[in-house]
Amino acid sequence: MKSGSNQRHSQKQAQLIRTATELFTRFGSRRVTIEEICRKAGVSKMTFYKYFRNKVALVRTIRDQWVEEGFRRFDEIDAMDIPFPQKVDRMTQWKAEFSASLHAEFIQELVSLEDVEDKIKRRYLTNIKKAQDRGEVRADIDSELLWVVTEQLYELVRTGAWKRVTSDFSRFQKQLRLLVFYGLLTRSEP
Repeated sequence: MKSGSNQRHSQKQAQLIRTATELFTRFGSRRVTIEEICRKAGVSKMTFYKYFRNKVALVRTIRDQWVEEGFRRFDEIDAMDIPFPQKVDRMTQWKAEFSASLHAEFIQELVSLEDVEDKIKRRYLTNIKKAQDRGEVRADIDSELLWVVTEQLYELVRTGAWKRVTSDFSRFQKQLRLLVFYGLLTRSEP
C-alpha cells in the first residue's frame, strides 16, 4: 500500500513540474501563480506545498533538471568521434532548439538564480581543460579567463540586453558561438 501511495505522490509531483514547465516556458514564472499551476495540474495547493516550499523552489527544480539534461547532452556530444568545431555546432544547435521553446522572460528568470553557478563553473572549467588536453581548445588561453567572459555573456541574458540586437534567442546563441569560437577575423581557406 505504501509504495502505491509514494507512486501517486511522485506522479502528482511530476504533474506539477510538467504543468509548471509548460506555463513558465509560455509566460515566464512571474506571470504564473501557484493557483494556476495547481488548477491546471489538477492538484490542491496543499499538495503543491508538500513538494515545494514556494514557486521559486519549483523554478529551481525545473532549472536543475534542465542543467542535468544539458550536462548529459554535452557528454553525449563530447563522446562523439567528430572534430571539435562540429561538437560546438551540435551543442549550439541543441541549446538553440531548447531555448526556442522558452519565453524570453523565463530565460532571464532562470539565469538570475545563482545557486547553481558553482556547479556549472566547475563543469565548464573541467570541460575546457579536457578540450585543451586533447588539443581542441588553445592551451595558451586561461580557462578561468574564459569563465569570466562567459559570466559576462550570461549577464547579457540576465539583463535582457541581447534583445536590443534580436528578439530570437536562438539567433543570439548562434551569433555568440560564431564570435566566441571563431572570432572576428576571416580566415583564408586552406
